Amino acid sequence: MTTTTEGRAKRVRIYVDEGDMIGHQAAHIAIVQFLRKANCAGATVFRGAEGFGGAGELHTSRIVDIFQRLPLVIEWIDSPERVDALLGRVKEMMVHGFITVDPTDIVLHVSHSVRLVSARLSAGDVMSRDVTTVESNDPIVKIVNLLHGKVYRAVPVVEGGKPVGIITNSDLVNRGGLGVRVDLLPSLADSDRERHLDPLASSQKTAREIMTPDPVTVHVAAPLPHVAEVMTRRHLKRLPVTDDEGRLMGIVSRVDLLRSVGEGFSAQESERPDEGLNGDMPLARIVRSDVPTVYPDTPVQEALQAVISTRLNRAVVVDRERCVVGLITDAEMLERVTPSLRPGILRSLMHRLPFVRPSQETLAAEHHAAAHVASDLMNSNVLVLSVDASVREATLAMLKGSHKLAAVVDKDKHLMGVVDRADLLRGLVVPI
Repeated sequence: MTTTTEGRAKRVRIYVDEGDMIGHQAAHIAIVQFLRKANCAGATVFRGAEGFGGAGELHTSRIVDIFQRLPLVIEWIDSPERVDALLGRVKEMMVHGFITVDPTDIVLHVSHSVRLVSARLSAGDVMSRDVTTVESNDPIVKIVNLLHGKVYRAVPVVEGGKPVGIITNSDLVNRGGLGVRVDLLPSLADSDRERHLDPLASSQKTAREIMTPDPVTVHVAAPLPHVAEVMTRRHLKRLPVTDDEGRLMGIVSRVDLLRSVGEGFSAQESERPDEGLNGDMPLARIVRSDVPTVYPDTPVQEALQAVISTRLNRAVVVDRERCVVGLITDAEMLERVTPSLRPGILRSLMHRLPFVRPSQETLAAEHHAAAHVASDLMNSNVLVLSVDASVREATLAMLKGSHKLAAVVDKDKHLMGVVDRADLLRGLVVPI
């Protein structure tokens, strides 16, 4: 199987000399091997004909009677997330050299078939090292501001460099008194958002009071199959990664593990491990059939009930033949309904309560609203996968489009169920 990737990326250029060493290896060999082990998209080493660096020493291939220390350039192009996660490690490796990073566009990338993820890959190879942390006495408003508008959904609490707790969306709502999940804040009007955030500014609560103490952690050398098994068994989306002394080194997320499966490269049969993450698991083994569905003409109130009926916070829109036509999410529902319905919808989303029928005044106002039925709320950009696809193929497709959920259909395109990222990770650790 081949895969084609296009989109935004980052290009890293690492300048070294032929004589530079990292440990007992030539610098360019050590860096390329590290990037390969970390499942990066690819790297190429170029040898320069002539050049000089900060020391002013000329390096040239024109002088043949002396030892050549020609300039080398390692060019590495990868996703912004992968570059951000690994660049700090590359910088730590280098004794001498020069690094630049530029945004770039991938207009064509046809890769070979993806490999099985090696059991030799560890948490330290795929984790994010640039971790935002707070201390135990930091106020709750600081924590919300750190999470608001960010891609991450949790903040480790550290003391002396060691994780003593972690603060998630649930902690902010259940212990911190935040009236709305952080990921829903961008969907609210400015006035509604301020109404939820303003009380936190005067709150006396600190990180220690709202955190989940003694977080589950993994060692930096833990193999990926072990990390995936811990996440699946404990129903966690992310794990702090620690060193031998228990100091925080980074965070490994569910997406980091899935990306390791989806963005591999070809491996010789002899390189494949006896055990690892199982990308060949068929979707038929993990698809969940308890998916909430609605029709395009389902009223808004009924669509909301479907969205809040499961932990997915989503409902699939199907036609009368059960062919997929769209997807409704909780965030899109908040964005697209008129303001008079938002308080009741938010109450239902946060507390899993039935939607209270609006008053006659609200109903009169809704008569002129744009969104009346499910088709007015749905997003037609829904990922649809065949039930015959593998977990690896599904992972590639979900990562490419940043999808959190995919609809799974039979050979006649009829909906069979859905899979989300948690389902994919569960499939990776279950033997065929």
